[in-house]
Amino acid sequence: MTEDNFVLATRILNDYNRRLGEEDGDGVAFRIYNWGLVWQHYDNPVHRHSFYEICYVLDGEGEYEDDEITYKLESGSLFASLPGHWHQIRSRTGLMLFFVAFEVVAAETSPETRQYENEMLGCRLPVVVDPEGVTALLWRALYRHVLLHREDGETQTKRLCAMLLRSFPGTFGKRDEAPAAKSRSSSRSRTHLVQLAKRYIRDNLASSLRLEEVSAYLNISARHLSRIFKEELGQSLVDYVTEERMRTAEGLLKTTICSVKEVADVTGYQSVHYFTRVFSDRHGLPPAEYRKAALPART
Repeated sequence: MTEDNFVLATRILNDYNRRLGEEDGDGVAFRIYNWGLVWQHYDNPVHRHSFYEICYVLDGEGEYEDDEITYKLESGSLFASLPGHWHQIRSRTGLMLFFVAFEVVAAETSPETRQYENEMLGCRLPVVVDPEGVTALLWRALYRHVLLHREDGETQTKRLCAMLLRSFPGTFGKRDEAPAAKSRSSSRSRTHLVQLAKRYIRDNLASSLRLEEVSAYLNISARHLSRIFKEELGQSLVDYVTEERMRTAEGLLKTTICSVKEVADVTGYQSVHYFTRVFSDRHGLPPAEYRKAALPART
């Protein structure tokens, strides 16, 4: 292994492997934001994102902080940064690191997609040390394969990439946990349901988004969803939906030329009059006047 090989493998993976799994027709496909092979990774700032990021420590030592809990990193560690989780990587000596950032893009009604995200967002612990497990072996196999078959192995490379991504739920979702971690498990389980609900709401703002609709998508009772929303976010699902609709409407009014009726349609309001009333109550101005006030003055 050399640093130059890491740079080459990163370029090849990013050039040809941005969408995976669609040709398999099993209901789960992936959009890749970034593949990375890092020769020496030190510290990064505390941050979060809306996609998954899975990392494999090939060599080195450090720490991974996830939602204010710190875990040790060592050679063979695999760790998962989940959507919405504040996290940070720290290392004094540098980590030899493989990673992939991605989201699941298959049809939202696909049971395979729902199962994948349920298992990923419900993983018990974000760090697993398993240097000879399936995911670690696939990471190393992918690296070797890319370098050996970079001229003629695109189809096989895509299949190997998809196999790697599909291995993640088994690696992170089915591990025995220490007793001290069990209290965190139920909290993470509630958190992952809320994350799924928030994503569904964001992707379906134009629909009614009743409590029963969202809970049916998650295969839980409306009462349970209502309770965990209160516990995790301190507000009702109805209030959260309204906030998300208003936030989206505000952005559309500021950055697009969509009519007020079009904005109302996109954000799930069949009545322009009702949309205007809700918006005015929240912002103190009707949508058209809010847009004028938000636009920079013309000279």
